[in-house]
Amino acid sequence: MFPLILLSIALGIILGAAYPEQMIAIGWIGQLFINLLKLIVLPLIFSALVGAITSMGGLKRLSSVGIYTLGYVLLSVSIAVMIGLVLLNVFKPGIGIPPSLILANATPTDLKPMPLSAYLLTLFPPNIVSAAAKYEIMPIVFFSIVFSIACLSVGKTANPVIDFFVGLRDVLIKMITWLMYLTPIGLFSLLGTAVAQAEIEHLLLKSLGSMLLFITIFLFGLTLQIAWQLALITLVAGKNPIKFMKSASNALITAFATSSSMATLPVTLLVAKEQNINEDVARFVLPLATTINLAGTAMYEAVSALFFCQILGFDLSIPAQIGVFLTAILAGMGATGIPEGGLITMVMVLRSVSVPVSAIGLLLPFDRILDRFRTMTNVCGDLACSVMVDYAQKKLKARR
Repeated sequence: MFPLILLSIALGIILGAAYPEQMIAIGWIGQLFINLLKLIVLPLIFSALVGAITSMGGLKRLSSVGIYTLGYVLLSVSIAVMIGLVLLNVFKPGIGIPPSLILANATPTDLKPMPLSAYLLTLFPPNIVSAAAKYEIMPIVFFSIVFSIACLSVGKTANPVIDFFVGLRDVLIKMITWLMYLTPIGLFSLLGTAVAQAEIEHLLLKSLGSMLLFITIFLFGLTLQIAWQLALITLVAGKNPIKFMKSASNALITAFATSSSMATLPVTLLVAKEQNINEDVARFVLPLATTINLAGTAMYEAVSALFFCQILGFDLSIPAQIGVFLTAILAGMGATGIPEGGLITMVMVLRSVSVPVSAIGLLLPFDRILDRFRTMTNVCGDLACSVMVDYAQKKLKARR
């Protein structure tokens, strides 16, 4: 399968550049592949969380796994934002770029930051079916966790309900296995269409000279984010980093092609199984981490804010950069569940340092390709999180 995936990627890039109009015409194939993945994701998240939580045997172990997961996510996102801020302060890619570049190329946006109260209401909607129809992930996660805890509290009479969702989870995993045979075709269409659009619209060449250093620094930051997590699972959990990355390659390629951690979740769960991660841990940690462990997104928002400040000549003090640090962490962790979450949460970060929201327009020509790398980083972080939580749980079990 892996050689076919590599071949499909190469053909997609080559044919997208050589025959852009023809590749655009078959772009619906890639969209169909994403739709099939998304079709499975929501019921999979619900059934996987219910099956994982109810199989843990009690609230004590559940709280232990949850604390380790949240602790790792907070650490991961914090380090990602710190890496981005340090790199921007060292290399200062925005210095020397005329402020008129933002004003000339930016397009006004009507996106508005969502107030905290409004965001909390989206997490607890009056109709969970309506939330699912809008593809709002966080309400599904919250509801499934509360539902599972209620099942544990009820006792034996809830066993038929639990058995149903465990069976549903197993059926969905079998469907995922079948869907993976279509991966080469889906990736061929997705990447070919992306290359074709860039070729037709010349988006990748627009303002390339002024943005090249920023893009390079950001990609280097993502590389560092992946590197320290690989070092962590190697030194602490004893994982072979080469074997880990080889096993994770299908998930990372799917993440790059779909630009969606959620759409990649079914593949990520299969990778966790190959890594011999406890299934109960993986089925709890991965859906939750996929929802809040958006380290690549948080880094992107932080470095973008600082980049724009450098272009505009804003000299941010240490307290102001700490404010960017905290806002980017919260924005990154809250991006999922909000329509067009990445852009809206970036508005939060930009307004925290008084940068015009229209500055986002400077990044739009490059955002699609950068989003693919951000998603790969997020997915790799989710897998590393599951490895570390599984390791911590095994250590706790060994002490008892």
